[in-house]
Amino acid sequence: MSEVKLTTAEQETIITFSNADKIASCYTYDRRLIKKLDQLNAEHDEVSLVRRGDGFVEYTLPKTWIKINAPRKLTEEQRQNLAAQARKYLQGGA
Repeated sequence: MSEVKLTTAEQETIITFSNADKIASCYTYDRRLIKKLDQLNAEHDEVSLVRRGDGFVEYTLPKTWIKINAPRKLTEEQRQNLAAQARKYLQGGA
């Protein structure tokens, strides 16, 4: 069976759950997310493969693992401090 070629716009991810359930379903064509879900499945009993098809996978996982977070907002001073820490670390001064 050959893998279906989809445009990036067609490579959707669908996550479903209800308030009554403790488990979420994740159906995706995103290769990076598939790789991550495969790894989580290998490491955690809570993640279960439901089905794998032509370029997609569907897994179930705990609903509490689904997160939506806004990016951190840093002041210029915080950004400079983090950059200095990274330079120090990369130079072996950790």
